[in-house]
Amino acid sequence: MPRRKASIGRRARVRALDSYPSMVQTRLSIMRPTKNKAAQQIVGRSTRRRFLAGGTALAGSWMLPRGLRGAQTGAGLDAEVIVIGAGLAGLNAALLLEELGVSVMVVEATSRFGGRLHTVADDIVPGYPELGANGAGGGYARLLNAARQYGVEIGPMRPRTEPREGEMLFCIQDQLISEDDWPGHALNPYRQEWARQMPPSRPPYRMYAELNPFPEGDLGAWRRPEFADWDRSVGEVLTEAGLAEASVELGSGLNSGYGTDHHDLSALMMFHTISFAIHQANWPGQGGAAKGGNQRIPEAMALNLTGDVLLNSPVAAIADEGGRVRISLEDGRRLHASRAIIAIPFAALRRIALDPEPPAVQRAAIDNLGYTPCTQIHYAVKQPYWEQDGMAPSMWTDALPGRFMALKNDPGSPDAVTSCLAYVNDHSALKLAQMEEEAAIAEVTAELIRLRPSLKDALEPIYLWKWSNNPYAGGAYAYWKPGQVTAFARTIAEPHGRIHFAGEHTAQLNRGMEGAMESGERAAIEILEYL
Repeated sequence: MPRRKASIGRRARVRALDSYPSMVQTRLSIMRPTKNKAAQQIVGRSTRRRFLAGGTALAGSWMLPRGLRGAQTGAGLDAEVIVIGAGLAGLNAALLLEELGVSVMVVEATSRFGGRLHTVADDIVPGYPELGANGAGGGYARLLNAARQYGVEIGPMRPRTEPREGEMLFCIQDQLISEDDWPGHALNPYRQEWARQMPPSRPPYRMYAELNPFPEGDLGAWRRPEFADWDRSVGEVLTEAGLAEASVELGSGLNSGYGTDHHDLSALMMFHTISFAIHQANWPGQGGAAKGGNQRIPEAMALNLTGDVLLNSPVAAIADEGGRVRISLEDGRRLHASRAIIAIPFAALRRIALDPEPPAVQRAAIDNLGYTPCTQIHYAVKQPYWEQDGMAPSMWTDALPGRFMALKNDPGSPDAVTSCLAYVNDHSALKLAQMEEEAAIAEVTAELIRLRPSLKDALEPIYLWKWSNNPYAGGAYAYWKPGQVTAFARTIAEPHGRIHFAGEHTAQLNRGMEGAMESGERAAIEILEYL
């Protein structure tokens, strides 16, 4: 197995991929060379297009009948392209295609836009917290440009699972430990001095950075065969690098941001995540979150579509009929297009019949790609419990509640706690997903009070969300299990006849919201090669 020796403490450096987070430069590094003039127009015009002040389409245009929009389609087709899924990937693909004169219909299973980008309304939970994607790095070029074009204002990042310095309490084996006491505490399992200074709420990023075999600034390296020997669990890799098993379990197994524990996540994915995070540091002071909630971005994008959008329209089957694609909806309607883009999570695609069946490797990806379990319980704060016990308001635990966070989402009062959140991942989230809502809330709340008695009478549960139970998501976001990157990362997004694939799980360079935008762009360019 490969080993990479480096002195712990080596300062992580990254070479900028480009002088500005340009969509065009990023795109050119991942797309095949194209002679298609329309595709070249996307490459040549997107940066200019994305900096317009706003769209010119009618607000609410998805409600207008097709006859009022003059859609041009071939005989027997509802649109030239049907996009399945109205998240960032699907919307970005649809807008790019429409700009170049392609007629597009978007089909969405739910009643809203955004997919796993989902903001809770302020009248439900104060401070409009995010259920899905929480913030954008400075290098999220496509996303930030879309927000600018469609008139969505970007404000500062809103901490969710990592509070401000000095505002976290640790609860390990039922003991409450302050940030100051943790480095020397008897329950700190780390042997290395640098690691003992690291809070248990953070994975051992420093060791990941030292072990990372990818060339600096190479965001596409994770998919290449020469790194296949690293497609092992992060637990195995970190243990071999010298971390004790207890340290690995604490830092990478509990409250895991990806997967269910340290045995369930490929080190290749984690290395790519680290490289992507370092890349974002090239644009300090940029990025942030949408004012009023990140869901405002896909909503604004949808308002600028000129083709039909069918909401509340789950898809039952997709068939490539040779000369066209047939989309069968669960309510019995049938739609036809020259080509289709599937821009939904693979966990949701498992519910849809595909004809013909994809190749075996791609089918394996659809059936087995992981989706991170996540259950959230939001609380109204009835009294300042942190003043009663004199401890930090947020709490990272090794128990069922996972991360208990005091959110401060009011820009007018940045120090005020607007709500609290039990953000539960890993096996605990899966346990809660199997429980009735009232029982899940009761068990988490009782455990919080047991761990921290000042929470008694201080919290009122007001909202529960289970990503794993959502049939159109299957989890908070995709993750790659050991062996999966080498098994199907390079084929996961290959077109299947007239059917194309998009979504953050198919991105080649970026992660999260920017990965979703990248994938929609790629799918649009693929289709232009054929139209």
